[in-house]
Parts: sequence; structure tokens; C-alpha cells
Amino acid sequence: MAHTIDINELSKLLEKEEPMTLLDVRREADYQANPKTIKGAVWRDPEKVGDWVKQLPVGKRAVVYCVKGGSVSQSVTDRLRNEGFDAAFLDGGLKNWIESGQPVEASHYSIHQADIDLLRQAGVSEEDIAHSVKVAEKALEIVSRIPKGLDMELVGRGALFHDLGKAKTHEIEHGKLGAEMGAAVGLPPTITAVMEKHIRGGLSAEEAIELGLPVKDYTLSTLEERIIIYADRLVDIITDGIVPIKDEREAEGRFEEILRTIPKYGKNDKTLDRYLGYHREIQAAMV
Repeated sequence: MAHTIDINELSKLLEKEEPMTLLDVRREADYQANPKTIKGAVWRDPEKVGDWVKQLPVGKRAVVYCVKGGSVSQSVTDRLRNEGFDAAFLDGGLKNWIESGQPVEASHYSIHQADIDLLRQAGVSEEDIAHSVKVAEKALEIVSRIPKGLDMELVGRGALFHDLGKAKTHEIEHGKLGAEMGAAVGLPPTITAVMEKHIRGGLSAEEAIELGLPVKDYTLSTLEERIIIYADRLVDIITDGIVPIKDEREAEGRFEEILRTIPKYGKNDKTLDRYLGYHREIQAAMV
């Protein structure tokens, strides 16, 4: 049985700001050729639905669209429904939406291959690149659950480049070195700031002295920065294999417990307090 939603229904839901997950599942080539989306939509690769389906908010309606409302969105909808989601695809897809005069907007940021190539050219290992990509994906997924206008490019690129300095060392000064390397290749100050400040989740000047780093305040001043650092810690928990977890949401649900009981993640009292504060702030901001 087809589970569809028409243009008028979706338009009314958007006007009322009804809680839902709106997914643009056009094939990557189609998305790159026309990077315009329906307002509030997040692009997800339909070829990788098995990777991201577990990240979707449980209990929230999902609306899916592709170019014309054909096999791509229909197959994704079927997969979501098999996973227990209340999902439907847009009849006629994005093409019908646009031709009916409905508004579209510039798409949200997605990770660019050119940036991954830049990491590789800088000498970052494949293992560290894989970690950085995972952090960027997780940070962007977290942003998609927060109904507040955030700088998606800062979140995505800041997360992707946060460990650039590991091309030279994995020691604590990799943040400082990464910021210098980033500035040298022309990355904007907002992104190099993430590299420098992500060590221990944002150090105070006093802590910087103790660790032998340049004396300054490394406080994470924006929500975007705090989301990146939160995602970085979550990815460690998810991928390290130290804590048995069923899925990524369990890592969020058990975040405080895990950091309080495993010193590798909590580090020390000051770092632990920072991470717990980010966790509570970000979870409270989600819809």
C-alpha cells in the first residue's frame, strides 16, 4: 500500500510547524545538480539508509521526497515503515512541489569531498579522517534535531577539520598546530578556532597553563562549537567498543553515566563538568 502525502498537506504541516522529520532523499548526483530543498529538509543519501535510519528521532512523523516521487522515495519510505516509523513520501516529489509554486531554499551544508581531500593532502591518516567524517556527520545530525537557526557549514567543516593537527602529532598540542595549519591553507577563523579550542572541551586559561599551551581562554563560546565537541565525544563512545551499546541514541541516553564511570571520556572533574553541561544544553534544545 502506498503511503503518500500531497503538496497541500505538506504545505499545511509546514505552516503549522508540525513536528516532523523532512528528508530529501534524492540521489547524490540529483542533489548536487540542484541543491535546493524544501524548507527544513535534511538531505540523506538513499544508498546509505541503513547507516542513518537509526539516527532519526523516534516517534516523530517522517516525510520523504525525491525528484519525482518515484522509486527512490518510495523505497526509503518502505524501509522507514519497516523500522517502525510513521513515514510517507511526497506525491510528485520536489519537481511537483516547485512547479506548484511552493518555496524552496538553499540546501543545508553537506560534507564536501574537496575538504576530505584537503585533510588527506595535509597528511592526516585514513583512520583519523574516518573519525573526523563521522564526527561531522554526527554533528550535522544533531543540528537537524534543533529547531534553531545554526551555521551548518561551521558545524560541518569545524567538525571535519577539528583534528587537522593530528597530521603532525596526537599529543595535546595538536589543537594549536591544527589551527596554524588551517590558517595557512586559508580556512576561516571560525573553523581554526574550533581546532584550537576543542582540546578537553574548551580549556580555561588556568588549565592551559597547566598543560603548557598558549595562555588564553579556550571557552566554547557558540552553540555550534559545543555541538562539535559533544559529537566528538559521542563518536568516541560509539566507535571505541569500550561500552557495549545497541545504537547511537543509546550513547546519548547513557552519556552522563558513561562519562562519570569511564575516566577516558570524563578525563577530570573540570572536563567532565563541561561535557555534561554541553550534553544537557544540547538535549534540551532538541525538538
